[in-house]
Amino acid sequence: MWEVLIQKIVEILKANTSLQEVYSYEVAEFKGDPACTVTPSNNESDYNTTQENVRIYAMHVRLFINRTTRTAGQDVYSEADRKMRKLVSSVMDDFDKNYTLTGIEAPTGYTFINLFAAPSVWGYAGRESEYRASEIILRARVSVDLNNIS
Repeated sequence: MWEVLIQKIVEILKANTSLQEVYSYEVAEFKGDPACTVTPSNNESDYNTTQENVRIYAMHVRLFINRTTRTAGQDVYSEADRKMRKLVSSVMDDFDKNYTLTGIEAPTGYTFINLFAAPSVWGYAGRESEYRASEIILRARVSVDLNNIS
């Protein structure tokens, strides 16, 4: 189920024209700016009935904007923060609009229910704070039919 969820999330992020690069793993070096990575975080499972459980799959969506690229007449640091605020809002809007992950094809025994997006940590990444970074945690709720999983 991890792969199905991550591929759908990456598909939605790639449709966001504000992002230049989207990766489904932690990449060593970005080729575009702004960039994004999607990686698994953790999962939880709750007993629902004797036939069914509910799982929560959590993913980190990390956004990065280069703080060293200068634009004429702009303070590079305030510009990176302004762009990041706009980018985080845009990404959260994408997932709020499509919280059912339209078109997702879950494996037999799994039923995707919905997705929650919550902003998490803002900070800096890279050598000498080269990137302004933000992390959004996505939590996907999935029903698991215990009789139909292998």
